[in-house]
Amino acid sequence: MTDRIWEDLLSEQDKQVITKAGYDKEGASSWESRGMGENPMVLVIDMQRLIVGENVPILDAVEEYRTAMGDIAWNAIEYIDPFLDFAREEGLPVTYTRVVPSSYDDPDHPDLDIVDPVAPEDGDTVVDKSYASAFYGTDLLSRLVRGDHDSVIIVGNSTSGCVRATAVDAKQNGFSVILPQECIFDRIEASHKIGLLDLWMKYAEVLETEEVQSWVETL
Repeated sequence: MTDRIWEDLLSEQDKQVITKAGYDKEGASSWESRGMGENPMVLVIDMQRLIVGENVPILDAVEEYRTAMGDIAWNAIEYIDPFLDFAREEGLPVTYTRVVPSSYDDPDHPDLDIVDPVAPEDGDTVVDKSYASAFYGTDLLSRLVRGDHDSVIIVGNSTSGCVRATAVDAKQNGFSVILPQECIFDRIEASHKIGLLDLWMKYAEVLETEEVQSWVETL
């Protein structure tokens, strides 16, 4: 059973609401809010230099890029890197997104590169986007439909921003959403925990990375 990393944020009443309303079992039960699927695609969200930064404390990382997350990102990379190796070995397609801010005239600027430890490999796909959701203004939906995928495994950042937007759009387009919690991060700890709580309650399976790997091995 996954350790709920948001437990320390909840009041006793919150915990009782979650238990009594059945969120532990069904999520938001007015619709089928959670599920796993049988043919997932892995989505790697915005693992770029200007967001990741150097492997230093975040307060130092923002000295170079104000958007950088420093050691918060690199702690997640320790899980993302082996998870991507595992996913490829299992034959799962891996699709990356790169956010290209309007302030960058050159889409090939080094700031926008995906960092080396989790860089795309031969056969992977990179989708450029301008907004939070990986679905908005891209061909991601077409790629999922053509590949007959019924689910997405999302890793990357940020929990409260692009991961959340992508997860919600994926669910609204009929895909199951799986979130390996150690592979997702945000610059603010409270935003990260609350983001995962909200996604778990309404849209996604939030699991430990090892649990996701065990599920993939059964496919």
